[in-house]
Amino acid sequence: MRGGRVRRRRGSLTREAVVEAALAIVDAEGVESLSMPRLARQLDAGVMTLYRYVQSKQELLDLVAMRAIGELQLGELEAGNGAATLVAWGRGMRRVLLAHPGVAEVMARRGVIGPGIFNGVEILLSLLEQAGFTPLSALRAVFAVLIYTLGFTTWEAARVSGNREAEYAAQWREGFARMEPGTLPHIEAVLADLGTVASETQYEFGLQALARGVGDGSGRRGGIP
Repeated sequence: MRGGRVRRRRGSLTREAVVEAALAIVDAEGVESLSMPRLARQLDAGVMTLYRYVQSKQELLDLVAMRAIGELQLGELEAGNGAATLVAWGRGMRRVLLAHPGVAEVMARRGVIGPGIFNGVEILLSLLEQAGFTPLSALRAVFAVLIYTLGFTTWEAARVSGNREAEYAAQWREGFARMEPGTLPHIEAVLADLGTVASETQYEFGLQALARGVGDGSGRRGGIP
């Protein structure tokens, strides 16, 4: 019809395209903006058409999270070094979650379980067991790093996303300036560093401490790059 919106040709959509479009919405507008009608508009498709590819919004959220996690790369790993494996795992996950902050919210709210998750955990467990971890200690270590990283990136994004590092540091300085002079000498000594507690430096401090502690518990020590 003249002036009307042209709908996508039947059969031209794919499950992968649906997930990609949903991830784009979550990245640009946040997870709360993702709805089946919103996604249908993005794809120039009918809402009911989408249900040929996903059963529900909850399944869609799982697929979006798994799509993002699929970008994770561990890089080159030193065989037998469990601590370094855990650090590489944490760094890779942080990069993914900062690139897709809405995915962190999805993972915090619900259990995301699927083939990609199983395959990724299998690889990590294998690497850690080669480094001397027991199966159970390897599992605990993987999820200790995941939960720390998920929590930290949520904290980090809320404070310094969008290049707001300088603004966050200024908030600390301005708040300290309102305190009684000379009453907080220990804080004054680290005032310049308080603005970095939502930064890669802070994340690395916690990640490496966690990896070393877990590694010591496995009975194996390894250097962390």
